[in-house]
Amino acid sequence: MTQVFLWETKTSSEDISFGSTFWKRTTLDPQLSLYLPAVRAMGHDVRGCVYDVLRKPDQKPSAIPELDSDGIKIVVDAAGQRVRTKDGKKWRQTGDTELGYVLKSRPETPEEYGARCLEAIAENPQKYYARGVVVRLEADEREAAADIWNTAQHMREARRLNIYPRNPDSCIQWGRECDYLNVCSGITDIKDPLLFKFDEDVHEELASDGALVSSDLNLLTQSFMRAYRKCPRLAQLRYILRMRPIKRADTLSTGHSVHAALDVFRRGGDRYVDAAIDALETEDPYVRAKERAMIMGYAAYWGPTTGVVAIEKLFQIPLINPATGAASKTFSLGGKVDAIVEAEAVRDLTSPV
Repeated sequence: MTQVFLWETKTSSEDISFGSTFWKRTTLDPQLSLYLPAVRAMGHDVRGCVYDVLRKPDQKPSAIPELDSDGIKIVVDAAGQRVRTKDGKKWRQTGDTELGYVLKSRPETPEEYGARCLEAIAENPQKYYARGVVVRLEADEREAAADIWNTAQHMREARRLNIYPRNPDSCIQWGRECDYLNVCSGITDIKDPLLFKFDEDVHEELASDGALVSSDLNLLTQSFMRAYRKCPRLAQLRYILRMRPIKRADTLSTGHSVHAALDVFRRGGDRYVDAAIDALETEDPYVRAKERAMIMGYAAYWGPTTGVVAIEKLFQIPLINPATGAASKTFSLGGKVDAIVEAEAVRDLTSPV
């Protein structure tokens, strides 16, 4: 039996240095506790999980001062006339709101913004890239299995009774409103075609792999269970009714886009950098420029990958009652692991080049 590690990719806006809250949460991550048994069911001797984390640059698009032919900044008064310094010998290069002096500027281009993000990454790559190996003890897996079974029982009762209570404590998380807050508060209608659309796939993240599991309501994915634990009404609207917001939040868009690009990069290493960038899914030119900088910095910092056994591996396994060992007659568990890598490659994998 091949010894392997799971390889999960995460993007984050928070501190990803070792010892931070981000890494403390990985010890409780239910996704890992679900995926480890799945990889064993594939016939691998899985030893743990490599978390590959990319922090999103904090920089925002800004204005660029306009320069004259001599490379000097241009300041104008309220009448639009260029302003000199008090002694009249030089052109003024700073604005002053009280005097009505304005520093002329233009919007930063996506290319300039991306270069600035890449420069920030190059100055301190450890701030933006981190890898760590997380393991689960047998006791951890048993407790996680009990958590999953308990969640499944609650979900089964909610479906049987058609009762999905709202959880106001989850309406705002990470500084962002829930996609369905206006629906639950009566401001908008879930059937508004300008805001929401019906999706044939229950599990949109699995849709590209065919209809085997993507349309199965009895398949419990980590995303489905996380949504229910967060707010039962959210799970009902998103998974039971399959009404999805038309506009994806930028934070979620970047994570999905970077993930797609890294899938391509890991298949071919350095020669796939351009192809990986082409695989970015974000259309906004400024967000895409930031993501491009993240991919370029990643490739330069970590280098090509070896020992990859599988990428985007789909799985479906029974949901087991941890008390009796019997499989559920209602639900099964499913998902898609980012990658599986040979154990002997992990030492090199977690050391920057």
